[in-house]
Amino acid sequence: MAIQNPMDDDSETGAVFAALAVAIAPVELGADQRARLRRRIIEQIAAAPPPTGTETFRSQGDGWLTLSAFIEMKMLRINEDAGTQELLIRFLPGVTVPAHSHLKEEQMIIIEGECFIGEHPLRAGDVHIAPPGSWHPAITSKTGTLLLLRCEYPIPTQAAG
Repeated sequence: MAIQNPMDDDSETGAVFAALAVAIAPVELGADQRARLRRRIIEQIAAAPPPTGTETFRSQGDGWLTLSAFIEMKMLRINEDAGTQELLIRFLPGVTVPAHSHLKEEQMIIIEGECFIGEHPLRAGDVHIAPPGSWHPAITSKTGTLLLLRCEYPIPTQAAG
């Protein structure tokens, strides 16, 4: 079923909407008003439950942990049966994550910014997959990046090299 746009309506209703659109002047909202409006919109979105049989994990709000001066993390999901987890990770400019290996497949999706695995660049929209048993050099970022990481759980403690 197509949704009818009132602006395309030839009736009086369409004429009223057109007249209102022309007559209403844009208003610049102050920072406090924008923040309140954004908060109300987010609250309304969060209030609606996800479709039956699905789960939603919010990126905003509480739950961000500071792991170091250069790394913040938000746990989204742990699947202990599969031994995997999904996290949002924010690398701040200047980060270095030591070289490491993977016992299980790791999937990294760059959401914002850029980082390097050794000399290999990753930018927003890129997906990097490290298969089980793989080893890769240190991860660095001069500008900072936000990424979604699906990796093994728990993350083993290991020495680089």
